[in-house]
Amino acid sequence: MRLKGVASGVGTILLIFPVSLLLPFFTGLLYGEPILKIVLAYILPGLLTLLIGALLTAYGGRADRLGQNLRPVEALVIVAVVWVLIAVIGALPYMVINALPSFVDAFFESMSGFTTTGSSVIIDIDPLPKSILLWRALTQWLGGLGVIVLMVAIFSILLGGPKAGMLLMKGEVPGHSNEKLVPRMKDTAKILWGIYGLLTVAQVVILFALRLSFYDAVCHTFTTLSTGGFGTHTESIAYYSDYPAAPLIETVFVIFMILGSVNFVLHYNFLKAQWRTYTRDLEFKVYMFILLALCCIVAIDLAVNKIYTPAGSLRASIFNVTSIISTTGFATEDFGQWPALSQFIMVLAMLMGGMMGSTSGAIKTARFIIAFRAVRRSLKRIGHPKANTPLRVGKVIFSEDIVKGVGVFIFGYLGLFLVATFVMTLTGLDGVSSLSSVATTMGGVGPGLNVVGPASNFASLNIPGKLILSSLMWIGRLELITALVLFFPSTYKM
Repeated sequence: MRLKGVASGVGTILLIFPVSLLLPFFTGLLYGEPILKIVLAYILPGLLTLLIGALLTAYGGRADRLGQNLRPVEALVIVAVVWVLIAVIGALPYMVINALPSFVDAFFESMSGFTTTGSSVIIDIDPLPKSILLWRALTQWLGGLGVIVLMVAIFSILLGGPKAGMLLMKGEVPGHSNEKLVPRMKDTAKILWGIYGLLTVAQVVILFALRLSFYDAVCHTFTTLSTGGFGTHTESIAYYSDYPAAPLIETVFVIFMILGSVNFVLHYNFLKAQWRTYTRDLEFKVYMFILLALCCIVAIDLAVNKIYTPAGSLRASIFNVTSIISTTGFATEDFGQWPALSQFIMVLAMLMGGMMGSTSGAIKTARFIIAFRAVRRSLKRIGHPKANTPLRVGKVIFSEDIVKGVGVFIFGYLGLFLVATFVMTLTGLDGVSSLSSVATTMGGVGPGLNVVGPASNFASLNIPGKLILSSLMWIGRLELITALVLFFPSTYKM
């Protein structure tokens, strides 16, 4: 691995990242926040980021003059390192604004934002300045399709052409393979962000028409499409329960949470007038079937236990199950108080996640489909050991490397989940809180159960617990393997 190439790549991203700090700065000006404080909160970190980026590019050289292609391990390291650096930089506004004076808390909140996790340590959200809540939401919107994807067009030019762009996409976009929508990788990145932007504008307009303030509409849109879940009110989406259009507002959130958790290639195909693109996709059909099945089970469980009326049970299950399986993390009810079966379903949904190529986290539907088909194929081979039976999902035949990769990922994910749960119990958390805190942070969901449930948050955890969960957010967002590359020096020689 060439350190100068990595330094140049990281430095290039850091030179552009400060642009994102301008929006909360101007928001602070618009709402009359103290000028000195917002300068220190947003302009100073931006200048610091520019300095670090300039130093790294000075050491590594200008990317367009290196004359070297980016290697796979270097791309993975760039992605992993950048995510930590932007989380550290993103923590500074929280500290300056005094929303979270502790660096550990601020780093936890920042990492939760950029990884679109949505777990929070802020106890009372409503009194906070508008600028910091917008920054909080913006970190999730940027992290949704990935800061790295935003830079693919630049890297495609600067670091080895299209190959570099594809390598970076593999380190950032969830999935086994990254399908190019168009021949040039930088154009693929533009298309992805174009669709993301189009859906963003659509949701803002709809929420504003339903009488949300323009500010709330923007912030909640940022955190819905990114399947992040940060809100502008302590009560989350339950804040709007007294609005005349509350059922419609919840319906809009459900629709856009699903859109965020569906493969963006399908959205692209639909916009190209391929109207049946969703119904022809196996992963989409399985994902929607699982979502509907879990909603029905929870609704029946809530109704049978008389938690709500039958209609109320259905409404609560649809919104909250969708929120969890899409890894968004919004809440209208405290599902930590639901019956045991419903709580089990919620934890199961935390582990499952949405589709490949979406903004959601966790294991994802396609991996379960491939794993199921692989197990079924193995059982068939018992009676026909010499049969050549490729693993086919729909019209796609998966290579053995992909099948093995899926097995390694699921085994590694569940293995880390169990080990991390045990470690969290050592920090003083009870078993259910430990298990759900790991599931929700690794899956990028947000709320857990018991101590870290929807009616509470992660503020009561001790420093080791917060640092462990921050690490799990990072590992989960980078799809496990990308993050773990840093801890295996033997891969540096690849």
